[in-house]
Amino acid sequence: MKTKKILKKLCAEKGVSGREKEMKDIISELTKDFSDDTEVLPTGSIIVTVGKKDAKRHIMLDAHIDRIGLIVTYIGENGFVKAEPVGGMDMRSLPGTAVTIQGKSDITGIIATLPPHLTDKENGMTKDDIWIDTGLPEDKVSELIFPGDTAIVISQYRELLNDCAAVSALDNRAGCAVIIKAAEMSAKKLKDTRLSLVFSSQEETNESGAKTAAFLLDPDEAIIVDVGFAKQDGVPPSQSGEMGKGPIFSISPVLSKELTNKLINTAKRLGITYDFEVNGGGTGTNADGIAITRSGIPCAVISVPEKNMHTQTETVCINDIEHTAEIIAEYLTGGAEK
Repeated sequence: MKTKKILKKLCAEKGVSGREKEMKDIISELTKDFSDDTEVLPTGSIIVTVGKKDAKRHIMLDAHIDRIGLIVTYIGENGFVKAEPVGGMDMRSLPGTAVTIQGKSDITGIIATLPPHLTDKENGMTKDDIWIDTGLPEDKVSELIFPGDTAIVISQYRELLNDCAAVSALDNRAGCAVIIKAAEMSAKKLKDTRLSLVFSSQEETNESGAKTAAFLLDPDEAIIVDVGFAKQDGVPPSQSGEMGKGPIFSISPVLSKELTNKLINTAKRLGITYDFEVNGGGTGTNADGIAITRSGIPCAVISVPEKNMHTQTETVCINDIEHTAEIIAEYLTGGAEK
């Protein structure tokens, strides 16, 4: 399936942290050509198995499927809905934003904001300022929306120049597209290898989905795919990668140098350029938990450069998604040994 089509389908789904189980059908649809084995864990993580379960080599590909969003806390006066962030929402982008609340049915609302003429705030809103206006009075709102209901920002998939795309939830539906494409390219060529695709839950809140999945699967090694910072003004060069020039490899004490080098050498053989992100401690990804599961799991992190992270216009290059998938697929099928 074309990468853009996979990405559009993934980003059109909700799946706020804690609500990932609703993604099962779309994952089953997108992986049906190479697997009919899809399992949902109690945490909400979705696992797709490729290859024989008794294979000698077992590799876990992880990409978190949850997205940031909002959760309803209570219904206030005049029908305004109080909410707070689920995950690291960029509060600067919220005033005046349209959202979809998952109540008894999907309900459109607007995050209320005062006219600039009536406020002297210059730093945007805080989580205490989030009120959603649905246009309904309090009694009607209370019939349709309840505390604990989630909401997502409304965002249209937009194609930009230079083969780029902008939409919310690319963190980390871009990573999910990578592992789907990697499995699609390698499924028929796996050599005595079992591949576990983990679309992990709750990364944006506590990384519990990846930790529990890794404990269950106990793989020989794990490759974690996420998004990283793209180079732009204000972003440290040592912590970012150039969009359209391939993925970002993480270097960290938490990660396996041997596995990381194998993936880097695979990229070199394929002629795919890449950048580095070097950390003296953890990676800020699911790898931090996976690496210390059971007696320890060798991990590598490879990321897709992204601009405007945690907003409704997250931006990536399709080319970077495809190149990242190519590197992983080549490694899975023995490319690192050539």
